[in-house]
Amino acid sequence: MAKKKTNGEISKALKFQTTEAYKKARTNIVYSIVKKGCKKIIFTSSFKSEGKTTTALNVAIALSQQVGTKVLVIDCDLRRPTVHTVMELDSKKGLVNHLNDECGLEEIITKSDYENLDFITFGAIPPNPSELLASETMADMIGKLERVYDYIIFDTPPVNMVVDIVPLISLSDGIVFVVKNNDTTYPEFNRGIDLLKRNNGKILGIIINGIPTTETKKGGYYLSKTGKKKRNTYYG
Repeated sequence: MAKKKTNGEISKALKFQTTEAYKKARTNIVYSIVKKGCKKIIFTSSFKSEGKTTTALNVAIALSQQVGTKVLVIDCDLRRPTVHTVMELDSKKGLVNHLNDECGLEEIITKSDYENLDFITFGAIPPNPSELLASETMADMIGKLERVYDYIIFDTPPVNMVVDIVPLISLSDGIVFVVKNNDTTYPEFNRGIDLLKRNNGKILGIIINGIPTTETKKGGYYLSKTGKKKRNTYYG
């Protein structure tokens, strides 16, 4: 395994402004959940390709860079899992295998190249993802993991595409909603937020991806409505 990464930028491929944005998101999340013990956070979006997984991973890395903070990322997007690909992790045994009683919990936790950052990949594509995520085994597993980690990050499917996220809401302390600059539409955004709120989801904040550096300096954040850029009131 490569030498553990402890300091420096979140990712060498990121520009300074992007790195600082993830650190700011980390700070906002830390102070948004007032509780002792493990903090469990869902990352979701309206639809695919809005940067949900990339955002979840970079925030998780930023959290793990705090001294003495242990972080676990669980790939709960069991229909289109990508965490293992982005992080170059082995996915032969993962969440689905454990929920199907095929292996123990310790067998599916993967150490990363980042100190204090672990992962649980998907393992296999199941025919019944919603049922597995809503199972007692899933709840029991989270109960065990929250005694070990300071933060658990759930990378979930887009909320407007499938209902897999619903059983995870009761297991979490809050939700970060990811949208894409000038791509996510207001109807899609509102529909996703409404669904989360109807299921008693606590929205911690919105992170907007794909904002050009020039717009970031001006403080402008945009969603797409009719093809034209418009300033909105949501800030990540």
